[in-house]
Amino acid sequence: MDESHTKHTPLLQRKIYYKMSPVRVTDMRWNWVRKNLLLIITFSGVIFGVALGLSLRAVGPDPTTILLISYPGELFIRMLKLMILPLIIASLVSGSASLNAKMNGRIVVRTILYFMATSLLNALLGVLLVIAIHPGSPLAKQALTEGLSSQNTTASSVNILDGFLDLGRNIFPENIFRASFQQVHTVYEEKMVMQHSNITGVSTQITEMVRSVKYRAGTNTLGIIVFCLVFGTLLGSLGKKGAVVVDFFSVIDTVILKIVTGVMWLSPLGVASVIMSKILSVDKLGTVMSNLGLFIVTVVVGVLMYQWIIQNLLYFLFTRRNPINFYFNLLEPWVTSFATASTVGELLLISYP
Repeated sequence: MDESHTKHTPLLQRKIYYKMSPVRVTDMRWNWVRKNLLLIITFSGVIFGVALGLSLRAVGPDPTTILLISYPGELFIRMLKLMILPLIIASLVSGSASLNAKMNGRIVVRTILYFMATSLLNALLGVLLVIAIHPGSPLAKQALTEGLSSQNTTASSVNILDGFLDLGRNIFPENIFRASFQQVHTVYEEKMVMQHSNITGVSTQITEMVRSVKYRAGTNTLGIIVFCLVFGTLLGSLGKKGAVVVDFFSVIDTVILKIVTGVMWLSPLGVASVIMSKILSVDKLGTVMSNLGLFIVTVVVGVLMYQWIIQNLLYFLFTRRNPINFYFNLLEPWVTSFATASTVGELLLISYP
């Protein structure tokens, strides 16, 4: 046998043994745990919240106790909402300023087209599932119709045309500061008008539905995104003149992400608090679950179809990559969003490095 081969054989054996040894496997496991520690403790918070919430229902805590239990979760969600707007503004302005105008223009167009296309797909999927599953009860529908007909309140109805018009109004807000806490939507209001008959000469009072554009509470995220992309694009085109402002937004982005890092480590406590309070605040949990059974099935089926079929297909078509790894990285935002019933935490976790 060759002397050099004999000399290097123990070294190769040691390398192979290390790759397959229990020490190597243990190191890999600990590395995975350290990398996904936030996901693990967040998921543990979900399980702990469900288990403790169901256990405390047997005790029957009073409203004050439920309020105190929900208080940490309320503070957690408030902190998340506090971070969302400065994070969007700082990250989009600093990011778009580093790109050229042509690239930013493509991003704006693609963002709008993607938003419109996915919104239509969601609406179509929801309608098809409702037709197929029929989650509503006929008796409940009849009672709801009778209850609404007996009320003389403002009626609201938005059709497809109004939806597209509201989309354009929200893309181009008239006040960027107002867009941070309000968004436009179209409503139909009852208005009493006098109708005069030329034949009888008698005027009668009738009710008409009048279309009006109003504001409702909620961040106009789409309008802020478009404004920040345009602002960042023009800021980047200024070159050295705008370098100071670009650095300013970059520093803000870094600081906000550091704050988000600290807030996210509070997610297990916040998630457990939110889940426990929701479980304890329902009077008859079994009755509610049985009445909403088909509705829950419809929502879950729709979400799974959209996430695992439509989103996977879109991701593969646009990136030509395997979506499994991408969705595994989104597992933590999904858990947080599901537990808190808020997309704010999901967006922050997606932006979280």
